[in-house]
Amino acid sequence: MIIQHGACALPGADEFRRLDIRVVDGRIVALEPALEPEAGEETIDAAGLQVFPGAIDPHVHFDEPGFTQREDFLHGSMAAARGGVTTVIDMPCTSLPPVTSLAKLRIKLAAMGQRSVVDFGLFGGVSGHRIEEALERDMAELAPEVLGFKCYLISGMDSFTAVDHFGLARALNTAARLGRPLLLHAEDPSYVNAATVACKARSVSGGQTATWDDYVESRPMGAELAAIAAAISYARPGSRNGGQVQADLRPWLHIVHVGTADAVELLAGFGQGASCETCPQYLVFSRDDFVTLGSALKTAPPVKEAGNAERLWQQLADGRIAFAASDHAPAPAAEKNSGSVWTDYGGIPGSGTLFPLLYSEGFRRGRLGLSALLRASCGAAAARYGLVSAKGSLAVGKDADLALVDPAATRTVRGDALLSKGTITPFEGMTLAGDVVLTMVRGRTVWDGQRATDERPDAGIVVAPGWGKQLRWGNL
Repeated sequence: MIIQHGACALPGADEFRRLDIRVVDGRIVALEPALEPEAGEETIDAAGLQVFPGAIDPHVHFDEPGFTQREDFLHGSMAAARGGVTTVIDMPCTSLPPVTSLAKLRIKLAAMGQRSVVDFGLFGGVSGHRIEEALERDMAELAPEVLGFKCYLISGMDSFTAVDHFGLARALNTAARLGRPLLLHAEDPSYVNAATVACKARSVSGGQTATWDDYVESRPMGAELAAIAAAISYARPGSRNGGQVQADLRPWLHIVHVGTADAVELLAGFGQGASCETCPQYLVFSRDDFVTLGSALKTAPPVKEAGNAERLWQQLADGRIAFAASDHAPAPAAEKNSGSVWTDYGGIPGSGTLFPLLYSEGFRRGRLGLSALLRASCGAAAARYGLVSAKGSLAVGKDADLALVDPAATRTVRGDALLSKGTITPFEGMTLAGDVVLTMVRGRTVWDGQRATDERPDAGIVVAPGWGKQLRWGNL
């Protein structure tokens, strides 16, 4: 196959190059100004289109098994493909059982079956209620199958509880010995728990219904800063917090869904031992938007004050934020609109809008140069999670994971057309510059926008469930 006449986004480049791409057995074998088709070779005319490496969404909750009323791998991966995402990495916490042991990982894989239409990786989990088992056995057994380990300093899940600081320090060291990053949901529990009690009491004593201001103030910027400051103190090379480690061993701490720019500055000051991601909701909205969006915008951490988003864009542009992720975590209307800011489900469908928002609101509006867009949407995540040998860039030898964008088109976000089970999105009605017209995973077209209709947006998915394969560290 040859993809002809496209404007290609090459790694490190700030200008597109008009190149043809030859694909053989799912991999890129040539990138040249003009390639002649061989006898019987398929061609795709990409004239007028921009050709990007498929985006990587390194933070999704596809909820299978256990919570499939919210999402499953089929619908989540379809939504990802529609948005130009060719690889997702699924979190270990929002499934039953959670992925905290090798046996539980196998249960998850069996429940998922052959259902994903894009490639996927999995994270292992470190839960506070079984921390000793994790440190002694489970993390080591999981390491060959996972791309990192996830834990929480604050959690609302009985099946996946928070770790204390001693457990976090030891988990960091164990993950480092296994050659994997440790991902942390970083909000300080002592602050959030006490603030939540106070904010709930304030509304009750005043005879008022709790407001979104109450929710935001229960999980403020300071709660993120306190948690991150504690975490990086345990992530120093040769740290003996939680047990002896070799002097040159550097734990790699990764903070997920950072919502405040001050937290990014704190991490940047630590140096190479820590990294972070942010999400489009933090780049687009502020707490003021709860007035009109309500529970559609609820996540944890919540979005912050006006002005914070522009600082996050700058940090994403200059690399202090390594990459963007969606934190895709939808829920049905009954869970999103429970009648209380405290019980409304916190999470949004985001995998299908991740790359389109970075492209439209970042690249097309001048907040991100082309090379920064490539790093934020795929390159840095591929490097961080051991996938760089096959994913994350347009280069000879890499998988032919491609997203073809029509820069002259626009797309208006409609929740009922996302292909996710979740249809409640804070981006509803937002018009984005550009549209992903074709998504290809390992040389196979999975999304063809020409086949989709307003009545049947799912008709654009043109590959059978199961085309997606599991990815392991080093893409083994």
